[in-house]
Amino acid sequence: MDQIGRDYLTLALSLDRHLEGFIDAYYGPPELKAEVQCGDPRPLDMLAGDARELQQAIDASGYDAQRKEYLARQTRAMSAVIDNLSGQQLGFVEEVELYFDVSPQMMDESLFEAAHAQIDRLLPGGGSVHQRFSVWEKRLEVERDRVLPVFERACQEARSRTLDLFELPPDESVRWELVEDQPWRAYNRYLGDHRSLIEVNTDLPMPVNRVLTGVTHEAYPGHHTEGAIKEYRLYEGQGRAEHAVQILAPECVLAEGLAVSALRMIFTETEEAAFLQDELCPLAGVQIESVEKEIAVARALDALRGVTGNAALLLHRDGKPLQEVERYLERWMVGGPGEVAQAMRFIQIPLWRSYAFSYTVGKELVAPLLEGPDRVANFARLLGEPLTPTQVRQWVAERSAGTEN
Repeated sequence: MDQIGRDYLTLALSLDRHLEGFIDAYYGPPELKAEVQCGDPRPLDMLAGDARELQQAIDASGYDAQRKEYLARQTRAMSAVIDNLSGQQLGFVEEVELYFDVSPQMMDESLFEAAHAQIDRLLPGGGSVHQRFSVWEKRLEVERDRVLPVFERACQEARSRTLDLFELPPDESVRWELVEDQPWRAYNRYLGDHRSLIEVNTDLPMPVNRVLTGVTHEAYPGHHTEGAIKEYRLYEGQGRAEHAVQILAPECVLAEGLAVSALRMIFTETEEAAFLQDELCPLAGVQIESVEKEIAVARALDALRGVTGNAALLLHRDGKPLQEVERYLERWMVGGPGEVAQAMRFIQIPLWRSYAFSYTVGKELVAPLLEGPDRVANFARLLGEPLTPTQVRQWVAERSAGTEN
């Protein structure tokens, strides 16, 4: 570890003392963490100076251009968080841009209308889409005592398929655990040493047809796979200390883009339907009349991911009252009161409110790279290289123009 690496980790660890949860995972030197946690937190004005000095050191370093860009964007995000905590009150759009290197946009509601129309065609019975969806989801719900076995079987299959395409550290592993009272459905806690603990929130229903999406997102070839590969190659293999920590910064946009796209990297729709019908449904004790229909409903739900981001913009950019934002979520989300309550909670937590765009923008950003004959090679590059959203936008532009190296 060089001085820049040490200063980067120190800044992240120090900032986490002011905003608990800013560090999503730390697996660097334990003695450095102990040193930073000793005594009172370093004052924010001093952290702002530390960030400026770190940025100057990065600019003056002999690092390659890609690494400089990665470190610069990550450090800029930490500076912006410090500014917000110091009372400078960044505008919400500026906050998202500085935190995550993307520009938040309202998604066209015609996409939500099309998703509702698709669900309306697919679900039987009378009543509103919301009412019929609640009945449908309840029918597919995995009972609590079966959730872990179902996830573990899906994980076993996803891991096998991932290993067919990507090289993982030989000692990597994943463990699943049930939790409650969280603002998300599932969460990967990367532990270091190529291991992950993945928590599944039992406050929300878990339909059997969402299990495979959750497993590929959180584990293989999603978050766990990316964390293990980057730790193994970049931190352990090349001594890049910045990859001994995961923070809420531009890296999250690409991480979520990969995770949201992970299912179709290892399963075609036909393969997903067969595995769901033959393996997961019997294990879950759930009977499905038409697996293809259930997958089509789940795909329509994916088109509603942008609802939360729109709600965040209405609340924080446009200053709409909470009740109006809640009604907006109730109109477009089809997951019931529990889903709406979770979304409202998510967009009001300072730590998470601007994170909502990582999913939709991340998926849109990497989508052009995951089409065509080089899709697996491009996914592998995204798993293993330290890229920023700006760099990926340039990569996509060069690829479209036929000038990619």
